[in-house]
Amino acid sequence: MSRIPPDDKVPMHITAFSGITTMETLFRTMAHRPELAEHAMRLTEAAMRSGTVEPKLKEMVAIRVSQVNHCFY
Repeated sequence: MSRIPPDDKVPMHITAFSGITTMETLFRTMAHRPELAEHAMRLTEAAMRSGTVEPKLKEMVAIRVSQVNHCFY
């Protein structure tokens, strides 16, 4: 659980990021600062949905990194 509670009033353009549902709490928490959340959302989309590495492999790497660091993904 984050130290800052997730925001229940998330702007619509942030909730549109539904492709990676495991990150919903992160973006709901970042919604306290919508300008930062929007930039983080764009960065995550670019990293996870574009490039030459397959999205499935990127997801597997993200899961493994979270396991090694003992954090929930």
